[in-house]
Amino acid sequence: MVGGVSLAHSRSGHAQIAPEDPQEAAEDTSLPSIAIHGFVSQGAFLSTDNDYLGHSERGSVEFLEAAVNVQTQLTDKLRVGAQLFTRDLGPIGNYAMVLDWAYLDYRWRDWLGLRAGRIKMPFGLYNEFADVDAARLPILLPQSVYSIVDRDFLLAQTGTAIYGSTPLTVAGGIDYQAFGGTVFVDANSSALVVNGPVELDSVDTKYAAGGQLFWRAPLPGLRLGGSYLRTNLDFHFSTDAATAAALVATGMVPPDFDGTFTYDYRNINLAVGSVELARGDWLLSAEYSRWMFDVVNSVPMLLPEIEVDSERFYGMLAYRLTDQLEAGTYYSVVFADAGDRDGKSDRFTESHRAYQKDLAVSTRFDVNDFWLWKLEAHYMDGTAEVLDPDPMDHDDLARHWGFFLVKTTVTF
Repeated sequence: MVGGVSLAHSRSGHAQIAPEDPQEAAEDTSLPSIAIHGFVSQGAFLSTDNDYLGHSERGSVEFLEAAVNVQTQLTDKLRVGAQLFTRDLGPIGNYAMVLDWAYLDYRWRDWLGLRAGRIKMPFGLYNEFADVDAARLPILLPQSVYSIVDRDFLLAQTGTAIYGSTPLTVAGGIDYQAFGGTVFVDANSSALVVNGPVELDSVDTKYAAGGQLFWRAPLPGLRLGGSYLRTNLDFHFSTDAATAAALVATGMVPPDFDGTFTYDYRNINLAVGSVELARGDWLLSAEYSRWMFDVVNSVPMLLPEIEVDSERFYGMLAYRLTDQLEAGTYYSVVFADAGDRDGKSDRFTESHRAYQKDLAVSTRFDVNDFWLWKLEAHYMDGTAEVLDPDPMDHDDLARHWGFFLVKTTVTF
């Protein structure tokens, strides 16, 4: 059991994620009273152009993830658990240990359960186990929907949730979740940590709320549904005195600028529609998502205020060739502005900054039940998700580029 869910593998080896049945756990007296599990992953990556997820142009091994979790069944209806997690991904994480999730889960009936604590966020097909490398084929899930740099505020929320499943006789069944609370983002390990004279001091989240509804169709292995998240994020930055004085001298900020400013993401609305078919050795899935929010800055002359309506989607196919070998591919697309897919507006310094199209091929080899290796190659067209090291240099990012990864994971 990993991340509050059980990893049960079908004959094809595709991970099927489902809550552990507390009644079965209670009746099986051979189970230990406390279960301890975890994983350690180490990877490396290289790009032909453009630094992506770190200093990838020169190659990087700053790609480590590790976690340990403990869980126990207190009664036939109540279980508790928690996980500590650390990672190093280029400039992100830097081995900071965080409480990944911690929960109380009371399952009163199949159709109604209650969770409280720091709870994994139900968003799309795979967000609840996006940190479990052993539960999927790709090293990187499609970044259009499951951005690895956004993991800090998309993985979990602190609050409460209700969930349940109910059959619909001959029409399959319904699975649902609804949640409300807040999101914690560690400024020291966030993807928005800024190097140099500007520092990210803190991140505030006023609330987070949303839900998910899936229909399990009568056709075995088919499920369709949607997810929704609404939240706000306020980023607080500061500069040193010399930088503040230089900005005042250039006229980019008012004369009373004290070196502090906020960059706020207001009215964040994330929605995704999902479909998945898992049959035998095949897995086929597709998702379409819109990310909409307003960006408000306390010093408008320093950073732009914009309205964002980002369009994101992918299609993925995987096939298990043998008990140990699996291969697959996906095509993932991000349009930074759904109304300007070609990047013709003045918002984009180069047209390829408006989109990122990612064709990925993945392979996975399971040495045994506890150790696996993965290889992955990406052909990229566009740079919408690449941080621009020098926005004043319009030629510093290549439109077409390759990205390659290798990763090994041990679970226990």
